Amino acid sequence: MHRLAIIIPAYKATFLPAALDSIAAQTCKDFALYVGDDCSPEPIGEIVEQYRDKIELVYQRFDSNLGGKNLVAQWERCISMSKEEPYIWLFSDDDVMEPNCVEQLLRTIDETKGAYDLYHFDSYRIDENGKFELLRKSYPSILSSYDFYKGKMLGKYDSYVVENVFSRFIYEHSGGFKNFDLAWGSDVATWCIFSNEKGMCSVPGALIGWRRSSQNITPKKTRETAERKLMADCSFLCWAYRFYHHETAIWQVNRTRFVTSMCQYKKKVGSSCLKEASRLFYDTHGHYSERLLICLLIALPQMIRKYIMKLW
Repeated sequence: MHRLAIIIPAYKATFLPAALDSIAAQTCKDFALYVGDDCSPEPIGEIVEQYRDKIELVYQRFDSNLGGKNLVAQWERCISMSKEEPYIWLFSDDDVMEPNCVEQLLRTIDETKGAYDLYHFDSYRIDENGKFELLRKSYPSILSSYDFYKGKMLGKYDSYVVENVFSRFIYEHSGGFKNFDLAWGSDVATWCIFSNEKGMCSVPGALIGWRRSSQNITPKKTRETAERKLMADCSFLCWAYRFYHHETAIWQVNRTRFVTSMCQYKKKVGSSCLKEASRLFYDTHGHYSERLLICLLIALPQMIRKYIMKLW
């Protein structure tokens, strides 16, 4: 039995060969690859077949598309393909890993005696052609759950699904991924849960290449998508407020994130959506005495708003 299951919920074929090439090039082969084809109209199976002599893999084409309706359910459906490997890496069909990622991961697990349920890779951004664009800020060697959350909400850290490897124990013990609409915030909430008791441990000396392309969900700009994202953002903040209720600064962190989110979406969504998002946020957080001030902040020009929030 291998120590690591690498899981790819696959739908897009464009960059899949690059992802599989990076996995096939790993200096340590103590892993099995599982590819779950989400009933894609693209030739996922044909591409995967070309790697059978390079990677120990399991491929399954599902009869129905689930990711378009419930992305988290598709992630979990793909994870259920795996066996009993003690660690799980939910990867993607368009990102890449450096050749020593698996080797460094397992070395770090051994050196820490498996003390953590969540292991993190730092990352850099690549474009559609695989060209380097940006090196992202490194995480500390050990990061607590709340410090991760606070850093993510305040813009100190970036976070993507492919950066983290988790133990099968914590995945099963926690009941899988936290589910929000469009999986918006689902990964961040899940990392908070998985690292809540022990923190997350960074893997040194190996990086992930996260691809920014027109195929990411982020660039979609329809009003419906924007409204779903805003409501998911607020649902996520409400969940975090309850999850970190013991942290004295959670209101200030969430207040800042709420203002940022409302400003980001206020010109993209309808007034009824803004009202519903606000109602959801305050029904959970309270602090109604600051509501007027927050509304004024949201209405201010960006430069003035940022200056006031620094003093707040």
